[in-house]
Amino acid sequence: MPAIQFTSQNSTPEALILMFHGVGASPESLRPLAEFLHRTNPDLEIRIPAGFAPSTISPAGFQWFDVIGVTEENRPARVQQVMPVFDQLIRQQAESAGVSLDKVVLLGFSQGTIMSLEWLKQSPDAVAGIIGIAGRFAELPQQTPACATPVCTIPVCLIHGEADQVIDSTYAQQSHQRLSELGIPCELNLLPDTPHSITQAMYPLMTDFLHKII
Repeated sequence: MPAIQFTSQNSTPEALILMFHGVGASPESLRPLAEFLHRTNPDLEIRIPAGFAPSTISPAGFQWFDVIGVTEENRPARVQQVMPVFDQLIRQQAESAGVSLDKVVLLGFSQGTIMSLEWLKQSPDAVAGIIGIAGRFAELPQQTPACATPVCTIPVCLIHGEADQVIDSTYAQQSHQRLSELGIPCELNLLPDTPHSITQAMYPLMTDFLHKII
């Protein structure tokens, strides 16, 4: 499935937002959010690629890594197996859009958040920021991320529903605490009575964060 793309009104985008969907979903699942973000800031370029493989739990969707039989113990290895291709995807999309990596924002939902946060742990280069919705780390970082220096610390915005029955909101709280301990600027937004989904109540949280980092 080709990526969905919203082109910047400028020849050089103010920033590139790369959006990563959840397991079993497709780029279409993120279209309403992308339309909103582009409408509020048409200087942005927004791209939504499809996961690397057809989903093993939803024939119509895609996945970044397989979740059949996934456990706390084997999840990190599954993520690491596809991380080189994920890193290459980010860099290729930035080059194609004509922006440097420090003008790229990673925005993930669920499994897309897992990929984005795990990328943060090991990339030697900085992006402008990461927005993680209803996700978690595959494994909490044990040391300061490679790019967490005074000149390339990556700000993170975590958004999670407190009624999420797929990925519990305690994972967002743990992620926020660990990133803060490691010196990564991280904000945590918990939404009451909100399930595992992207809701319109989350939209202004994202735009406020984007205004701060772009």
